[in-house]
Amino acid sequence: MNKVVGLVTVAIVFLLSLNLAYAEAQVGIKLGDWIKYELAFSGTSPPPDMPTWVRGECTSIAGTTVTLTMTMHMGDGTEHVETWTIDIATGSGNVTFQVIIPANSKTGDTVKLMDFGDVTIAGETTGTYAGASRTFVYASFTGENEQYNYRWDKQTGVLLEISLTQGSASIAYKATATNIWQSSSSNPLTLPNLPIEMLSIGISTAAAIAIVATAVIYTKHKSS
Repeated sequence: MNKVVGLVTVAIVFLLSLNLAYAEAQVGIKLGDWIKYELAFSGTSPPPDMPTWVRGECTSIAGTTVTLTMTMHMGDGTEHVETWTIDIATGSGNVTFQVIIPANSKTGDTVKLMDFGDVTIAGETTGTYAGASRTFVYASFTGENEQYNYRWDKQTGVLLEISLTQGSASIAYKATATNIWQSSSSNPLTLPNLPIEMLSIGISTAAAIAIVATAVIYTKHKSS
């Protein structure tokens, strides 16, 4: 009996540890999700080998490891494709920038960034990205001679914006289009705002029609 209880206890602890690990590093996107980033800069012009836009599409998810196909559109009009892989739990992979972190990360959480180690989420707020208002978490840290600023969508963990500042020059990639959420312009059509008097008349008319129709049906049914 004691052996059975012991085995059950071990199994429960193991399952709980799996649940905790899942909760700590949950992938918030799915296969086929894509997001596009466009380049913005100030101060000096960016290097000619920097993409003018980047589009990432999720092609594989295995546990906490996400693989994305990244299409780079260069300034001369050419494009090339790279495969990026990132483990959001460990921060390991081959990504150029941290395109995704665990979903539902919150202020005070530590996220593991490739090449930079542990970074603490400094806070959260809202902003407009890819045509919709999104709640995002953010973090900043300093490299050798530059300042990095990251913004990730809170719900999905996907990157919304990354900026790099060095002296008076600043380069940023900002999310401008995606299929992960709908833009506000694609919301379903809503009824026009009507004066309360018109609404009252409309409701009364509809009620009257319904009463008449019911009376006609009842009369025909009774006569038959």
